[in-house]
Amino acid sequence: MNIKHIHFLFILLAVSLFSACSDEDDADTPLPDLGGETWVNGPVDSWLYENFVTPYNIEVKYRFDKYEVALNRVLSPVREDKVIPVMETIRKTWIAPYEQVAGETFIKSLSPKQFVLVGSAEYNSNGTITLGTAEGGRKVVLFVVNDFDPKLETEVKQMLHTIHHEFAHILHQNIMYPEEFKRITTDYTASWNDFSLADARSRGYITEYARSSPDEDFVEMISIMLIEGKAGFDAIVNNAPEPAQPLLRQKEQYVVRYFKEAWNIDFYDLQAKSQAAIEAL
Repeated sequence: MNIKHIHFLFILLAVSLFSACSDEDDADTPLPDLGGETWVNGPVDSWLYENFVTPYNIEVKYRFDKYEVALNRVLSPVREDKVIPVMETIRKTWIAPYEQVAGETFIKSLSPKQFVLVGSAEYNSNGTITLGTAEGGRKVVLFVVNDFDPKLETEVKQMLHTIHHEFAHILHQNIMYPEEFKRITTDYTASWNDFSLADARSRGYITEYARSSPDEDFVEMISIMLIEGKAGFDAIVNNAPEPAQPLLRQKEQYVVRYFKEAWNIDFYDLQAKSQAAIEAL
């Protein structure tokens, strides 16, 4: 089975399920002994308060909370020893570059106010897995935290791919990207996961998931450009089939233009600082 990664904005629509729910299935039924009911603040909580709550008003939830995750999925809790390495990496490689380029007010005003950490991936019925979700610009859920190793570049980039993707959604929900971007490529499809990365690149999409919609295309461009750096992104474009290269370059220019016109950010400066932060790890 091909397992592809999903990075997407998850919007939960409530529906009436009275006929399908029994008393035993009630969402308010207590689920004891999962580690999130009561606790005594420890060193991890103190570190999170000092490094995220106080400076950025960002809450980080790593203990089980049934209201923060899908109860119809098999999910693992977070290992406590992974919490600080994950959040320290986020602080150094996501928050710090934005602060350096756009200032402290930018990240404080636009950052999601809650991170929820989950130990395992969320597996979907279509053969894909969810690595991260965002809800209304307020909350980001990060999965697969228990596999994270800050010394492995692939792990760092995978996590940052999710965060940059979700934060880019927050940005364009505040100020929309140019409408012309949607017309650079037009063969978007809900069946994006049926196609390979090589196929996506041949059509002018930076990833498979970028082909799912213009919004996802735009944020995937931002995410890949930031985690790969200029040299890495240039290599991706130069190795793409020749007809696709100008399409990817057009999308690159729209991203650069958007950051400058909407947020007064030099994207290439942000890209360089993001890459330097990754390499510094």
